[in-house]
Amino acid sequence: MTTLPPADPDNTATPPSAPSSRLQAPAPGGFPPVREDTAQTEKTRADTGETDAEDGAAPTPASAPPAAARGGEPVHGSTGHQPPRADAQPSVPDRDPGLGAREDDGRHTSAPAVQQNVPVNLGTVIGTQNISEIRRLRGTPLPKDWIEDRLASYLPDSQLTDAISGILKNNRVAVLHGLPGTGRYSTALHTLTRQSAVTAIRQVRREPNDAVDLEGLTDEDTGWILDLRDEEETLHTGFGLHLREAEGHLSATRSLVIVVTHTDTWACVASEATELARPVAPPVALNALRAHLNCPQPGIDELEQWLAQDAIVTEMEGASPATAAHWARIIRTTAAFNSSSTDPKSVPELVDAVVQAARNWRHTLRTWHTCNTDSTHRNYLLAAATLDGAPAEDIYEAHTTLGKILGDTPQPTRGQQGPGIIELTHTIGAELGSDDRVRFLNPGYAEAVVDYFWVDRPHHVAAFTRWTAEQAATLPPDLGDPLAERVTQWATHYTIAKQSFTVLRAIATDWAKNPRLHDRAQDLLVAAAVDPTDGKRARDQYLTWAKAPDTDDPSNRKHIPLALKRALAGALAQLAPAYPQIALKRLSELAVHTTDETVADAVGDALTQLWDQKALQTTVRTILSSWFTSPQTHYVAAARRAFLHLADRTTAESLPLLVNHTDHTPDPWTLAGWRCALDGPATAPVQRAVNAWLDAALNHPTLRTTVLRTFTEAVFRSDADRTYLAERYLRLNQAAFGWQPTHAESHPGERSLLRDALVWALTQADPAAPVTARHAPLAQ
Repeated sequence: MTTLPPADPDNTATPPSAPSSRLQAPAPGGFPPVREDTAQTEKTRADTGETDAEDGAAPTPASAPPAAARGGEPVHGSTGHQPPRADAQPSVPDRDPGLGAREDDGRHTSAPAVQQNVPVNLGTVIGTQNISEIRRLRGTPLPKDWIEDRLASYLPDSQLTDAISGILKNNRVAVLHGLPGTGRYSTALHTLTRQSAVTAIRQVRREPNDAVDLEGLTDEDTGWILDLRDEEETLHTGFGLHLREAEGHLSATRSLVIVVTHTDTWACVASEATELARPVAPPVALNALRAHLNCPQPGIDELEQWLAQDAIVTEMEGASPATAAHWARIIRTTAAFNSSSTDPKSVPELVDAVVQAARNWRHTLRTWHTCNTDSTHRNYLLAAATLDGAPAEDIYEAHTTLGKILGDTPQPTRGQQGPGIIELTHTIGAELGSDDRVRFLNPGYAEAVVDYFWVDRPHHVAAFTRWTAEQAATLPPDLGDPLAERVTQWATHYTIAKQSFTVLRAIATDWAKNPRLHDRAQDLLVAAAVDPTDGKRARDQYLTWAKAPDTDDPSNRKHIPLALKRALAGALAQLAPAYPQIALKRLSELAVHTTDETVADAVGDALTQLWDQKALQTTVRTILSSWFTSPQTHYVAAARRAFLHLADRTTAESLPLLVNHTDHTPDPWTLAGWRCALDGPATAPVQRAVNAWLDAALNHPTLRTTVLRTFTEAVFRSDADRTYLAERYLRLNQAAFGWQPTHAESHPGERSLLRDALVWALTQADPAAPVTARHAPLAQ
């Protein structure tokens, strides 16, 4: 396990390997990971307690609209959002994290997608969630209050806990293996909380198939959870032996390690350390459901009646704790909606709505669309779902504009012909409150409507996303911001569930074009990339986008719109603390595969943001160092463009970011970057970077020696190989005269003198240059 990202983040080519192969602990401090029981799909939130049930058809009257709590106003906020989940993560103070897990991890399930349903959302939640998830991925000690909350609904197996504790006492390393969704991570966390010698619990992961060296974990009195649950994980021969041999090192640091992995993964090396491992069996799903409905306190009313319903008992038979947690969230939300109604229903009357919600309301919506084939009602349903909780007048107007953008020809009406707001709202199964706002009072129904549309009408996705962008940009902030928030969450869920980036690309592109929504576009891209299940798919897709040519035509599927590229650059800057190599590679590819200055500037700004973070500078240097001399030309080209963006950047005092301000000795890393840059063609970025350095030398005389020495040394192949490369000399010479062309001057100015000093120094550095007695021109 390495302190640096693996050399090949894209699994396509392998540049020189990083110098260290030790597993390193994340730096102290940091933001805690989000709850593992807040996800939506069983496969993607394994071990954490949630999943979406399979889509299916539950019995429902053929013509019935969606069931809704009737009468009264919901007590939850004016935007019509679902009430907050009772199991939502408590707020945790912001902490400054260190650099921890930073490689692309495929489909890790160490934590769920960050997801919240917030009743009054003014547009800050997605961004906050992204920051939390990125900090978690960087590695962090787990705060006591977070651990307590995480384990509040955990059902411990006392025999297993005692067995693992005994293994830790004797060997300081234990292995928990099982199938996804069985609670391996929670069991490890619970066991470590029972160890009196442990003063801190931390989690660490690695790139799949990267080497593991537990001696890289140097923190004392720490309980470590080594997360090896990735589906693509392979444990090589010797891994079990290494676990046994690590006892001495862990004894010296008074630390413990619990490895969590898949049973099939462990089977490959189980014979090497059989005594260290124990399988994890999940609790009975109905018991897990009870625990989630009881926690946090107070639990839901009529708990026993809910647990006795045949439909729920049937669904829990053989289900995983993940499924139980998902159903618990739906039941809690349904109960909350019901309690806010002036006409509350009995538990048996609510069960069908719970079943339909677990199945994304697909059967109910299919039945409704079969019975309501006219565009007026369908557009009103879609507009009401998208603007859930908005005033009825705004929704009525929005459904008209939606029809136009979808190509519907409006039927002219006179007087009171056609359905009005009350009739339309009743027909779609929504609730028109006394405040004249339209709301859906069933859990997840609004999102299910939009999801149904995306699946049912893929040819209208682009038009619909343009409409949402227009609505979010033109509506008042109290309506537009929640709309953008909802669409961001829904698009992320849809992308993950369908493993298709059509919707995400369309939304991000349209939003990126609007100054008010540009940051939202970045949030959307980040949210998809940090998803712990399918975030790798998003990150891989971003590489494909970064390599694609520019276009202004959003319908061109092979090229990428400029607005999307600019937004992607900003999103990658946000991702860099968690995935520095991944972000840097994609930023570099963006720079290489664009001819647009605005995209190049966005990349430059992103790279500068990375460089400005002191904790990332060493990582950026190391990654680019491995690329400067890589045998793969695409890595060299990416490193060259990235370096030139940094070399071109200056401070407020016009000082280049990369120039050595302390003495006249060229910085070795910067020198290597210039050598790499000068091996490429004479491009505009090379000229701009040289211009910035010569301007600094002209305006700050104390830097002139450093600048001239750096350029003079750059013409040599390396510090060890003093071969003078004529191609580098020619490019620097050309850049020098590009900075200050030759003019007929009776008295050369300062710029000409500096240019000549550089050219003279470059010429005299050539070992083959003839010895001359004349003096070099002075750059005064």
